[in-house]
Amino acid sequence: MASSRSLDLVHPCYNPHKGWAEDLLHYFQQFRDQLPADLQVSVYLVNDGSSHGIQASDLSLLEAGIASFHFIDLPKNVGKGAALREAVKQTTGDLIIYTDADYPYKMENALEMYRRLASGNVDVVVGVRDEQYYDSLPLRRKIFSLSLKLMNYLFFPRLKVKDTQSGLKGFNQRGKELFLKTQISAFLFDMEFLVLVSRSKDIRFEWIYVQLRDGIQFSSMKFKTILTELFNFTSILIRRLI
Repeated sequence: MASSRSLDLVHPCYNPHKGWAEDLLHYFQQFRDQLPADLQVSVYLVNDGSSHGIQASDLSLLEAGIASFHFIDLPKNVGKGAALREAVKQTTGDLIIYTDADYPYKMENALEMYRRLASGNVDVVVGVRDEQYYDSLPLRRKIFSLSLKLMNYLFFPRLKVKDTQSGLKGFNQRGKELFLKTQISAFLFDMEFLVLVSRSKDIRFEWIYVQLRDGIQFSSMKFKTILTELFNFTSILIRRLI
């Protein structure tokens, strides 16, 4: 295994639930305990213009519990894609993994992603959701997710994976450079990133199956959000990135 000196974990956050900071610290420590002891691990939390839920006490808790903690506070909501780009831009680690602040996937999935990246044999590793994930979704969100997957098969046949929206992805510095070329501010930035990966012949790519951890619940998807993402899908298609 190649030696990677540092890993940055990036977590977007928007109007989080009560107790979110305690949850983030708990799952981060669980993850950190299973990583190499000499690995430098930093956490970048980006607040995407939350109107509630983030208190000074939450940040104090995280600063006390995480040796290298960075808080990026965006004054207004810009969308998950734009928020993540801002945070990833500020990272300095050899490897970067991003996922939601509640660590929705099983810990072994994140560990497998780190191991593959740390091997030095791959530039980008993405999670692909199994059937259990779709069974956990509210109906409208499930229909959108499966429809997007079908549209990827139809309109982007060269995509390396057709399930583009898993919230667990990782990359090295070469992958970071490509990620920062994305433009979409909302949820389909994930798809845009994988379109760029798929057209890059010199990017080494792998995927892993990911599963939800117990207790994760999803909110229903707003119709306005669905319309926005359909517009974003069309914009990617028009630009013919692949």
